[in-house]
Amino acid sequence: MAAMAKQTLEDPQIDYAHIKQSLSSASDKQELYQLIVNSPFDYTVASAHLFLGIVVLLFANPETGNIDRIALSETELAKNTTDVSYVPFNQIKIPLDHSENIISMAIRTGKPQNTTDWKNLFEPALTAEQARLNQASGGIAYSAVYPLAGLPDGGAMIFSYFQYMHNIGEAQHDFMRQYSELVSSALKA
Repeated sequence: MAAMAKQTLEDPQIDYAHIKQSLSSASDKQELYQLIVNSPFDYTVASAHLFLGIVVLLFANPETGNIDRIALSETELAKNTTDVSYVPFNQIKIPLDHSENIISMAIRTGKPQNTTDWKNLFEPALTAEQARLNQASGGIAYSAVYPLAGLPDGGAMIFSYFQYMHNIGEAQHDFMRQYSELVSSALKA
């Protein structure tokens, strides 16, 4: 029966051209940032099919030497994480040169990073226990950090999934690559 359902289920798609048009029509930077983290969820079936739960936009800040959290998707899973966080979303600062933080690594190396443990996303701003509480509250099993190419100071996106790493495949990686490229282009415009 499951095989039959799989054969008849169409692969839902995210309309990247429509998102690109939407991002280009933002009235200011703050609206653009929120559109970036929320637009994939406008495609409810596609984002659910991908198991996507949370998207975060981050920028490197060379003046402070930190990575700033710019925007967080307005999903129930994101709200659950911020409700329990010991440090408010915008106040979480990660040093650009932190050797163990995968956001820092992605920005420095230009290569995607991934984790099943949010301590790798939040250290040293949160303890491992605090980071894991945020992760558990959001029901997140896997997160990936994709760098944003071509930004003057650097940046990245976090894509968090309510599915285990062994179930994350080509569809999710294609989405993250395409979406990161689209966002990089929109931010440079």
